[in-house]
This record gives sequence, structure tokens and C-alpha cells, in this order.
Amino acid sequence: MSAALLPVANSYAVLSADNSVQRLPRAPRRKRPASFGQAFDDRTLFYDCFWHDDGQRIVLVGPPPLNLKGAFADAHFSAAGVALKPSYFASLSVMITALSGVPIGISSIDVTIAGETFAIPVQPSSTQTLAGRRLLFSVNRDNDLDWIREWALFHARVHGTDVVILFDNGSTRYSVAEVAETLRSVPGLAYVGVPSWPYSFGPIDPAVRANPYWARFFQIGTMSVLLRRYGERAAGLLDCDIDELAGTRSGTSIYDLATQSKGGLAVFRGTWIEASGPGTRHRDFTKRLSDPKTAVSPQRKWALDPSRAWVRRLSVHPYWHWIEGRALFSKSMPADATYWHFKGINTNWKQDRTTPPSSAVEDDVLLKAQFGKLAP
Repeated sequence: MSAALLPVANSYAVLSADNSVQRLPRAPRRKRPASFGQAFDDRTLFYDCFWHDDGQRIVLVGPPPLNLKGAFADAHFSAAGVALKPSYFASLSVMITALSGVPIGISSIDVTIAGETFAIPVQPSSTQTLAGRRLLFSVNRDNDLDWIREWALFHARVHGTDVVILFDNGSTRYSVAEVAETLRSVPGLAYVGVPSWPYSFGPIDPAVRANPYWARFFQIGTMSVLLRRYGERAAGLLDCDIDELAGTRSGTSIYDLATQSKGGLAVFRGTWIEASGPGTRHRDFTKRLSDPKTAVSPQRKWALDPSRAWVRRLSVHPYWHWIEGRALFSKSMPADATYWHFKGINTNWKQDRTTPPSSAVEDDVLLKAQFGKLAP
């Protein structure tokens, strides 16, 4: 039986192009290349608006306010003529707005901000539907459909993933429906969601040294929506890109490692898998550099048990390589956990990674053993 489709329509709100109000970058007087300004999102207010898991509040997720703090402080939120009370939970790259005092049964809210008024539909929460599920998520743009299927199949077979949510960032090679059908064909998946978010991904900021990736609001926005709209009652959440596969040395599910950890957050580093020889799927690549130091993929990935009380705080914001606002001592780095980062599974959108290496390589024995669990 094919996986069921989750509701994925989102409620996007953006300031009009002729509005003089706009978001400014950090240290706005510093010089930046023209490409930064072209990619910087200065007008998005909200990516999505949906019911909170408690069924009483409404949650909006958007970029951080930065210089727009005054505009948000003066904003007016209402539903069916009733004023709603906003509470703001901001970090460097994302902000959650929680509205309380919501009338029962409303389907949209009205927001007046920066001289504009928006009627914003309130989307449903899927947290109850996905209670107890093992959820894998990422962002996609024009990755091969075979890659997407293999990525989902591996995590379903090896870790028991039964839900995949893949945010599509304006792919042009295929439709969102084709991505959804590709995922629905994966055995073991119970639910699939492919939200279409064709918005600015955001630039790297060369003008700041402290976290130059801060302006990638899109990426971090997807993660807050993933947690708050879909994942708060899940058994586990796994952060892995299409070119990454999570693993454990013992064969334990990565979700179980998070559940068994003291604070509910398992963080781990990985290994680069080289683009050695021809291949069209992850399983075609099993070679790593023979020098273990140069083979390390240093970016940290994580698996989270969202049932922990600290995760419920709206001041907690998942980021791609860490979780902002997490509880003290909530993170562990189990030696059992790892991941494989595939240079051959790449569209080279950031840099050329698909050129075979000139240095000596060797088989990653653990990875080859994991691939043995996949059907032909």
C-alpha cells in the first residue's frame, strides 16, 4: 500500500514590492557583493501559519525581525473580530509568533503590519497524525528522483523511518507531485509530505564572521515548521540531506540512540564517500579516502526525541547542524552514531564534488554492509 499524503499547503505572507519597509541585514552599512542583495530576503513576513499541537494557539513561522522589531511590536492580529495576543520567539535566523485567545473554529486570521493587512489561512496540524512515527526530513531542489528514492529507502530499511517530509525549493526538473509519488513508492513509509516552498533560499554573508550562514532564513524556517506543525509528537526526528545517509556501528536505529540518550538529542559527525567510478545511486559509491583524517565530514547532524519537555518550548529552534535554545546537557555524541556524505550524489550547486579523487581510497566496510539491506 502506498504512503498517505500529508496536508502540506502553507500560508505565505510577504510585504509588497512598493512598501518602503524592508528587512535589513546585520551590520547593514558593511559592504557586500551585489549577489548578496539579490539573494537576501528582505520582505517575507511568514512562511506558514498553522494550529499549534495544543489546539488552542496559532503558530506563524517566518524570518527573524531584525530591524522590523518595531513593526512586529505594533502589528495587530485578529480572528473573527477578536484581537489575538502575540508572543514572539526569535533567534538569529527564524522567528516563531504564537497567538493566544483564538476563537474556536476559525479558519483564517487577519494581520496588519507595516501598513499592510493580510488575510492568512490557518493550516491544520499533523502532530496527532504522526504521533509515535519516525520522521526523516530535508530540503530538495532538482535532485535526481532516483537519489531521493534511495535516500528514503535506506532510512526506512536501516532505521525504521516511516514518515518523510521533503520541502521542495522550486525544482524545475519535475513537479512536486512527481517527488511525492517517488516517495510514496518506497516500502515501509506510512506518510509522505512534499511542501512546495519556491522562496529565496538565502545567501552566505561575507560581511560577518560569526555564522555567515545566518541569512538562510528559508532553510531554518523549514525546520521550525517541521517540528511545530508535524513532529512534536513523533518518536524521533532525523536531520539528513539527500546526499547523506545516517548509520550506526552496532546496527541500532539512530532514532533509538536519540530516545536512549540522556537529553534526547544525539549529535554525530560522518565520513565523506568519494565519487569513485560511475554511479547513479548512493549504493554505487562505497569508497572513502584511505587517510582517516581527510575522510571526516565535520558537519554535525542530529537525531532528536521530541517528546522531551524542553523541546516544547517555542524558544527552541532547530538549525541544520545544531538546535538553538536547547536545554543544558541535552546533547550527547554517541560513538555508535555516524553518517556518510556522498560526493557523487550532488548537483554541484555549491561546488564541484563529483570529480573522482586523486588520493588513495578504500572501501567503507560498514557502509557496504548497510547497503546489503537494500533490495535490488
